[in-house]
Amino acid sequence: MSQFIQNLRIKVSEIKPRNLVYPGIISLFIIVTGVLFSFSTQFIAKNINTAFSGDTSSESSALNMTNYTLVAKKLGISTESKKNAVVEPASVASSSPASAETSQILDKKSITISILNSTTKSGVATALSQALLSAGFSKATTGNEKKQRDTTTVTIKKSSASLSDALLEEVRKIYPNATANTTGESASFDATIIIGTE
Repeated sequence: MSQFIQNLRIKVSEIKPRNLVYPGIISLFIIVTGVLFSFSTQFIAKNINTAFSGDTSSESSALNMTNYTLVAKKLGISTESKKNAVVEPASVASSSPASAETSQILDKKSITISILNSTTKSGVATALSQALLSAGFSKATTGNEKKQRDTTTVTIKKSSASLSDALLEEVRKIYPNATANTTGESASFDATIIIGTE
């Protein structure tokens, strides 16, 4: 035999399995980390366009304003549009009923709504949320109120008070004794509805 093969046999016979444990664990860790990194980057690349989208079934995605405003508020980003100080001609300034209705529909979609159930009945907040969604409002978040209330109340921020009547009208279709009041701008949602027992 050649000298090279003899040296190789001696070196292989000196290697013991316990000497391969740590390099094996490190190699396995590197492989697992690489595979996880690869899958996560592929997932992010596929789903980045639907991060704020409400409907993921269509190919083109529109920005879901409810999700956007909630995230913007948590990050402290202003969601109010800045208006330029441009004077419009008098013929444009008079709006038709159709355009006023369209702007109210857009405004309905722009407010964030929280519905809290203070009753012992389950599902009433979800039912009201669906009714408001059908009426053109944005999808409301639902939950439970710890303290039981007698009357259903609609509390809306002063900046969204223009929609108070429309929101109260829809709530009164299910809860005829509902009342409304306004709150400051520090509230988490533009409108909070607490469902009472009456």
